[in-house]
Amino acid sequence: MSRNLMAPACAAALALLVSCGAFTGGSGDLGGKVDTLQQEVAGLTQQQRQLTEQVAALRKELAGRRAMAAGSTAAEKPQTAEIKDLSVGSGALYKEAFGLMEAGKFQDAEGRFAEFVSKYPQSDLADNAQYWIGECLYSERKYQDAQAAFDAVSVHFPFGNKVPDALYKEALCQKLLGREGEADATLKKLMEDFPDSEAAAKAKALQP
Repeated sequence: MSRNLMAPACAAALALLVSCGAFTGGSGDLGGKVDTLQQEVAGLTQQQRQLTEQVAALRKELAGRRAMAAGSTAAEKPQTAEIKDLSVGSGALYKEAFGLMEAGKFQDAEGRFAEFVSKYPQSDLADNAQYWIGECLYSERKYQDAQAAFDAVSVHFPFGNKVPDALYKEALCQKLLGREGEADATLKKLMEDFPDSEAAAKAKALQP
């Protein structure tokens, strides 16, 4: 039985014993059992509180690590770090997609990046490829499609280093589409989940 279920189970057992005591007139032995169960419930409640605090601390640490990862990958030319030392199979496709994007051939680049995500969903660069699909669409001013592409980064790659940047660009798309309320909510999520990221700093600059 998990700790989250143990406390309610003990409480139910305590209630049962108390009701039995009321029916039979009670006894010294029953009173001792009730006291023991009360102590167990109190102990389990304390353990549950400690576990809740530990989970909160772990979540905070994870958010900090995400922010550090996002900051460490931010560079003047991020594509140089991204395409370096890639394996022959996935690397060739990723480099081709990047080259097409840099050449302004956005539709062709979208297709190659989408192929990369489909073939190598477990790659460390899968979230990056999904992000660049959004950037290609954004460059073509297809803001509705771009928003969906950026949102897919958070949905499918929640632990990827591109999540903060994707949230920021998603908010920009929402603003350009006239969805100010949605944009504000997205920016708020970005600043709360990745407060130390470069994207969060940009988000703050957009706030009135």
